[in-house]
Amino acid sequence: MPDPSDDFAGIPAEFRNPVIHDRGPSSYPGDYQVTDAALKNYGIARELFGTTEVLLPGGGFRVKDYQYLLEDGSVGMTFLPVNDEGAAAGPDGNVVYSSVLVDELLRTKMGLKASDPLFVFMYFIHPELNSGSAADFAKSDKIELGITHWGAYHGGGRTTNSPPLYHNRGWGVKGEVFNDFGYPANVLLVSLEGVDQAMLNRNLCLVDSILNEGVRFPVDYKNSHFRAADINTALMFYRDWILEKQYLRTDSTWFTYCAAHKTIVANVGLNLPHNLQSFKEIFGEKEGADFFKTFSDFHFATFGVPFTPDLQTTFEPLWKKQGLTPAQIKPFSFEEYTAWDDARMAGALDHFTGFKPLAPDVGTPWAPQMGADVIYDFVQTYADFVDAGAIALCATLFAFGPAVIARTFATEAGFLSAALPIIEQATQAHARMYACGQPASAFGDSAYYKATFAALYGALGGKEADVDAVRTRVDAAPEPKSLAQSIAVVSQQKFAPEWLAWVSLARVRADWAAIMAGGQVAGATAYVDFMTAIQETLRKDRDLVVSNPKGIQFNTPPALGHMIGVGMFPCNKLVSLKPIVTVMNYTELEKKAD
Repeated sequence: MPDPSDDFAGIPAEFRNPVIHDRGPSSYPGDYQVTDAALKNYGIARELFGTTEVLLPGGGFRVKDYQYLLEDGSVGMTFLPVNDEGAAAGPDGNVVYSSVLVDELLRTKMGLKASDPLFVFMYFIHPELNSGSAADFAKSDKIELGITHWGAYHGGGRTTNSPPLYHNRGWGVKGEVFNDFGYPANVLLVSLEGVDQAMLNRNLCLVDSILNEGVRFPVDYKNSHFRAADINTALMFYRDWILEKQYLRTDSTWFTYCAAHKTIVANVGLNLPHNLQSFKEIFGEKEGADFFKTFSDFHFATFGVPFTPDLQTTFEPLWKKQGLTPAQIKPFSFEEYTAWDDARMAGALDHFTGFKPLAPDVGTPWAPQMGADVIYDFVQTYADFVDAGAIALCATLFAFGPAVIARTFATEAGFLSAALPIIEQATQAHARMYACGQPASAFGDSAYYKATFAALYGALGGKEADVDAVRTRVDAAPEPKSLAQSIAVVSQQKFAPEWLAWVSLARVRADWAAIMAGGQVAGATAYVDFMTAIQETLRKDRDLVVSNPKGIQFNTPPALGHMIGVGMFPCNKLVSLKPIVTVMNYTELEKKAD
């Protein structure tokens, strides 16, 4: 297939992530480097650590899926050693306690005094998962970028997690028994614009410790509901946790896996200063005063320390900075929540007159991923149009169908209505780049069309020997006149690869004359036009409501903090999440030679 002006330079960062897709050499500043033995165990070269090779027929490309932006503007990782079982050698060769180096770095980065509290998030990566196809990744932990746990660090080697005893409340970067490799963690600073970092850390530590006391971890965490996605539900959750309401401790749909737990910590910690006046503002004059007393009693009963004024926190919370009112962010009562949730499950929210929560991206530091986001973020990382091409992108989207249907309890038609418009736009962009290289009076006579159909058919599981016969057969069928007709064709033909390929190219056939008349288009232009065209579809896909009680509406995977930190996923403009260092077991790092 001819190569047009295939220059993808100049694509805006909103459409192509400048960290994940950075094409320059990776940078590894600092005093430490990964040892040769650890690199051998992980199966990756020193200069590629933290990257992943995506394999394609006849080649592939590399993404920087574990790396982050460094202070000098380069992309890479900085390493520091820890040891949960004792001490590690410092940069000067002297032995220091396991987490002293990390704590010193954090205090420097945050401008903290030695007596100030520490709080950061951390998420754990799998550098050994560094090579494979998008199809392979879609069946593995790479569906979440190979990031499999999200915890918090309070300094002094102490972490909090869900489940609560994970890693014995230590770093846990040594990895599992009998593994050759460890379990490195990227450390993520969280800040709120205009708020003293020490004060914010104290509040986050407080909320985290409260919610971590007795946290309930779901058995099937990969298919667990995340209910407290909005500010109203998160504040209800926090209040009712302290009031020891039984539903939070007995109803498994309210249990919180690691990332859901830490998201609630952030939702509450950035919105609820722990002082009497703030409690009154949010929970009501009398109810807030009563709840503040209950909280103080709970604090003493749990930690054995009175909640004295010196432990209280005061700052302008996120909801006020956004101009919200107490009436807007007020916590649900459980009865109000149940009424709203029942209406949601019944598909009756348009007519529901009871109290409704704010949208998940209002008053919160970040919104959860919707089902469309999970697919979009994966495809953008491992099957992007620029690197993988339109064929791989389309095949990857179709491959997600069974998993999406199982997770959301959507119908096949529902999935196709979300995916097909994006696939049609991708094939149209591909045609604008390549079709004019071999002009023909009709698409059926075009070598481009035949080759593209064959490539799609093969990528979707069709047999090469059958391609000419099946293409002739499907091209004789009546053209679908609408998305609904395309969906009907695919469903009636039981997702056969030739019919998937045919409907994928429906827009190309419909717009063939215009595509040919428009001339060959540069890669960057076609890509930006494609990404612009699908934004409205993505918005509609994100807004779809999962109305089956077993279906998953909101997704908060362990990878979400990293995706926010590198700019893949949006964050509240008043909140910052910034990865700054990668913590590894001291046996996997060594001091660089002078």
